[in-house]
Amino acid sequence: MNNEYRANAVIVIPAFEPPGNLPAYVKELMEGGFPEIIAVDDGSGIAYEHIFEELKALGVTVIRHPENRGKGVALRTGLAEYYRLFAGKRDGVITVNSDGLDRLSDIVKVAELLAKDRAKGKARLILAARDLTSPHISDGSRRGNRFTSFLFRYLFGIRVTDPLAGLRGIPDAKIIRGLGLLEKSYAYDISLLMSFKKDGYKEITVPVGPPNPDAQVHYKPVYNTFLVYVTIFRKLMMFGAISILASVFDITLFWVLTEFVLKDTSFPIIKATVLARVVSATINYTLSRNIVFKSNEDQRKSFPQFALLTAIQCGISALSVHFLEMLLGGAAVPIKIVIDTALFFAAYKIQDVFIFKVKEE
Repeated sequence: MNNEYRANAVIVIPAFEPPGNLPAYVKELMEGGFPEIIAVDDGSGIAYEHIFEELKALGVTVIRHPENRGKGVALRTGLAEYYRLFAGKRDGVITVNSDGLDRLSDIVKVAELLAKDRAKGKARLILAARDLTSPHISDGSRRGNRFTSFLFRYLFGIRVTDPLAGLRGIPDAKIIRGLGLLEKSYAYDISLLMSFKKDGYKEITVPVGPPNPDAQVHYKPVYNTFLVYVTIFRKLMMFGAISILASVFDITLFWVLTEFVLKDTSFPIIKATVLARVVSATINYTLSRNIVFKSNEDQRKSFPQFALLTAIQCGISALSVHFLEMLLGGAAVPIKIVIDTALFFAAYKIQDVFIFKVKEE
């Protein structure tokens, strides 16, 4: 490594009960061209106080939480300190794990990509994806990572191989975005990744070495994985909840219209069906646009597209159930459940990609 190299990026290290060799590792990073480092003690306690005192002696900015608050909170604390000290003056932040396994050469690659992007006016998220073929990654982690990557491709159109990569570069221009994310745990990494859908990503692959025997593993597989997937599916769950709400409203309004309002008029069922569907579809559109997809697309364009999609969806459902019931000779309700479930996922994808777009302000 060229001893004259000096990165224009700041390293942020979230640390909870870090290994004793953290000061030596940080010294290596500083001597390798990263003199500006922010370490966040996420409530490690008195037993680890000497480690952070050693970091302070090296010139590291150390911020302490009185109690453990989670990786996401620690990262936000580090980003807030970066914003206070360096906003607009550096290329951005490089988040580094406290176990000392992120290689200096890989951190330099992330720093160089941040610098190149800033020079070109780009603000992509830089991901140092772990090499999943490494023998040091368990089969369970490998399968979980690949499944998560698949979900990202389908739900968000994001193609990355390591969504939970801890070594990543956050451009200076987007630090404010990172401060606005509310996740407290490892789900913060997922939320940050999702927030860069419009700006894009640059992924590099880095080797994975053996684990640090002195480093504790704080990732709780069941609890943290649950939070990660809640974050991933949150948008889809909101979409489903709004669809159910609109359906309940449709049925309720249909009942009110047929029983009380249009009871003595001609063709009350047809009138009630049309009116209830128009009102419920409008509610569905409004909530989906503003809550689920948070779109700023012109409503004069998106509403007709939404109405057309709804009509096509109803037509496909009715025709598919009709012909499959005749062909298979089965009950219509189970067939409708299968068809409508498939249409639900298709409708989500179409609305996300084509109808409720988010334009740059």
